Amino acid sequence: MTRARKTNAKRTRVAPPVGTRAFALDHIDEQLVVLSFPASRANGSGELSAAEREVAMLVIRGLSNRQIAAARGTKERTVANQIASIFRKLGVGSRVELAARL
Repeated sequence: MTRARKTNAKRTRVAPPVGTRAFALDHIDEQLVVLSFPASRANGSGELSAAEREVAMLVIRGLSNRQIAAARGTKERTVANQIASIFRKLGVGSRVELAARL
């Protein structure tokens, strides 16, 4: 028989980082919550390359990294790097924020 051990740990509430956002997203028959944390190194230039603009439009359409890579004939890792660059340049932290921004 196993026995639960008691601890003296206390629960404390921690405030989320400034700029954290939550979005409710209805997907099929369930509701999802998307948390968006502030971009750590946003440069705010907002100037995307042609490839980044194309990737951003595919992200907004709801394609996964794998689907974007297949559509563009690139590697999935390349797409992930481009999305990270897009987020940094536009100062967004999630795909939902990207869609709202564009």
